[in-house]
Amino acid sequence: MIEGLQLAFVADDFGRDAGVNEAILLAHRHGALTGASLMMGQPGTLEAIALARSNPGLDLGWHLHLCDSNPLTLPAWPWGDSPVRAGFTLALTPMQRRRIRHEIEHQWRAFQETGLPCRFINSHHHLHLHPWVWRVIRETVGDAGGAWFRGGAYRSFGPGGNLASRLTLRIGNLRSRALASGPFRTPATVWGLDRVFQMNAGEIQRVIPTLPPGLHEFMFHPRTPTNDPEVQALHECVGMLNAPGRSRF
Repeated sequence: MIEGLQLAFVADDFGRDAGVNEAILLAHRHGALTGASLMMGQPGTLEAIALARSNPGLDLGWHLHLCDSNPLTLPAWPWGDSPVRAGFTLALTPMQRRRIRHEIEHQWRAFQETGLPCRFINSHHHLHLHPWVWRVIRETVGDAGGAWFRGGAYRSFGPGGNLASRLTLRIGNLRSRALASGPFRTPATVWGLDRVFQMNAGEIQRVIPTLPPGLHEFMFHPRTPTNDPEVQALHECVGMLNAPGRSRF
């Protein structure tokens, strides 16, 4: 039985490029950021691995990427940068599924070869919500040593967010029961889909007192160390982790 409120403030896209890496490091050292999800095979991946090793207090997760990135085993994604085209292609094309299974397995091996512990698993553009992708992840990583998986109830701060984020939020909630039945622990709630690149400390502060005991994830996408609203929000969130009855996860 989990007692109290456990908060995970997680940044996606660690390793995407040097600017993202610097923003994540700044938000961890001087802000409330507790974890970052690592993309393998990207321009900033090797730097991100070195930063993770020198900052052991930053929890590291695996950020599977299947679009809008550089593949490890293909010259380019067959669907370009579109997660929608990726989802439809993987649902309908067995040949592409075979190729992408190999890519998923290769990305996971690359993460394991870093020797860094995997605390959680999620994906770029939330393609882990795709039923076939979820099945391959589960078959590939097993229980991943107790890693938790971004698959709880997706929540909205209020009006806002583009059509893609609102659709992903709806799909996430439809899939939450299936994801929770797998080998991974999932958060009770996940926040931030409707505020990508625009997370706001005031909204987070208003939400936290309403949450039940358990693990709750707030996801961030910092892009640059200067003039970045998400880095600023994480600076302002520091005290939220230390209030009575709360702890970082």
